[in-house]
Amino acid sequence: MSDTHEEDSNQPTKSWMVEWDKIIEEFEDYPQALELFNSKSPDNDVILYEVQRSVEDGSIVKKIPILNTKQSRKRQEEVEKKKKEEIKQIQKEETIKNQEKAPVKNKIQDIKYRIIILVVIVIAFIILLFVLSQIVSTGMDSHIIVYDFYQINANIFKNI
Repeated sequence: MSDTHEEDSNQPTKSWMVEWDKIIEEFEDYPQALELFNSKSPDNDVILYEVQRSVEDGSIVKKIPILNTKQSRKRQEEVEKKKKEEIKQIQKEETIKNQEKAPVKNKIQDIKYRIIILVVIVIAFIILLFVLSQIVSTGMDSHIIVYDFYQINANIFKNI
């Protein structure tokens, strides 16, 4: 039984230390240390340590950093930078894809419109040739046809 008692006495005691602006406070309870850490962390660089002290002389055996606001801010900044870079990269890729797709659509539409316009012009030309051939084949003078056209239109507008 004395062996277990000696083993228990050799184990270090645990406490919690909060350090900020060269000020150190030590607590026996973790919740109290965490509360102080949380209250100081928005304004300062704060570190929360787990401290293991020797039972015999009270010297520090281990000092383990548990929470560190300075390091966490650096990590958050790095994560934010990576996210911004990824977003920029994605936007660049999207703009490149959009630029590649847009000209193809415009070229296809331009070709369609050009073909339609060409077909309309060819049809109009054929109709014009047909009308001219009809005028020539009937033997009428062209100025008489134009004069008659104006007379017909003038009579229509008089009646309105």
